Amino acid sequence: MRLSVKKSFVALALSIAAFPVWAAHNYSTDWSPTEPMTIGTTQVKPGQYELRAEEGKSELQLLQHNKVIATVPVHWTTLPTKPRDSQIATDSGKVTQVQFAGRTEAAQID
Repeated sequence: MRLSVKKSFVALALSIAAFPVWAAHNYSTDWSPTEPMTIGTTQVKPGQYELRAEEGKSELQLLQHNKVIATVPVHWTTLPTKPRDSQIATDSGKVTQVQFAGRTEAAQID
């Protein structure tokens, strides 16, 4: 009986140690617009923000002071090359795409 309990604890410990390997990757970049912008349906004022996405999810979070202030639906597109730095594409005051440094996928905002 004691041997099977020890084996169970060892299996549990190995599972916990391997968890980071199974966890999805999170991508984030800082964003500091200097004029009012729209991301999804959210109007943002100039300031300091963070854009965060989780691999495999079709949403982008907009955070300010570590608080989620908006969740924006996205779809992922494949880039021809990995960008060296994160980039936020805009068109007429609207955020249209977020590219994360070193990733071949970009979050496309409709």
